Amino acid sequence: MITTWSIPDKVEDLYPQKALELEKNRRVLVDFFLKNKFELISPAMIEYADNISFNGKSVDSDMFKLSDPLSGRLIGVTPDLTIQTARIDNYLASSSNDIKSYCYCGPVLKADTSSFNQSREELQVGVEIYGNEKIEADISVVSTLIKSFKLLKIKDILLSFNDISIYTEFLKSLALSAHDSKQLRSYFAKKDLVSIKNLLGKNLNFYKISKIELFMDMFGDDKSLKKIQEFFVGNKVIQNRLKNLKKIMSALPSSVKIIIDLSDVDFYEYHSGFIFSAYSSKFTSPIAKGGRFENLTTNFGKKRPAVGFTFDLRSLLFVG
Repeated sequence: MITTWSIPDKVEDLYPQKALELEKNRRVLVDFFLKNKFELISPAMIEYADNISFNGKSVDSDMFKLSDPLSGRLIGVTPDLTIQTARIDNYLASSSNDIKSYCYCGPVLKADTSSFNQSREELQVGVEIYGNEKIEADISVVSTLIKSFKLLKIKDILLSFNDISIYTEFLKSLALSAHDSKQLRSYFAKKDLVSIKNLLGKNLNFYKISKIELFMDMFGDDKSLKKIQEFFVGNKVIQNRLKNLKKIMSALPSSVKIIIDLSDVDFYEYHSGFIFSAYSSKFTSPIAKGGRFENLTTNFGKKRPAVGFTFDLRSLLFVG
């Protein structure tokens, strides 16, 4: 007989008041997405583990795995519905440039919870646009996120913009591309130079360390763009990426607080261009993440432009 009823660490039962609040806000968001022409989908919560882990080590470390008694194969409980959505889109899209817009709100489990108060069980909300490579799709996704926060009455929002290509080009310039990893990206995001030194060890010299220090200092509002452009003078790839970031920033309401932070790179490996994080003073970690993820769509057969965002509705309502 069980004498002590308990549940695993970092999961929580929701009693009537919280459960009702969660459901009401879920309905508000889904109705808003539908009104803005996003199609509602409900991705499967489980998938063959190799189909999920194929998308990067970061995803694999986030995934719970179990044996499937029916097939004998290893099954993964998805930590990220973007992967499932990309698979759905690959089935529904008639061509690579067939524009599709999806929204979802479903449960995910995360095995790797680095934040002290992060739950392993999330109700992941997301919108994604496929088949549109134009900058208008990026602006639409970010605008939808801003409006979603407004509906949830979340104020004091800071958006951090970046492009993962800038980071990868920077590593390439220092002959450090082979050392790119989830751990390294996490250290860059924390601006933790000591840990970067310890991780890269003999692959660093004084010149590379000084360059990394300068790179991590590249953050601020749109006025900092000039300083960043000067740092990467001669690199046409990065200069073009910076121009795109400026266009996105200028298209959003002036009331929205936006910065550029080149070291904010703690994202899944499938991200391939424009990326962004949302922060609020009530929370100790990002409350939403998003960006371009063409690297993911390629894995499912059709290389399609794709951009979107996700956030955990449970943590937004009950953690902050």
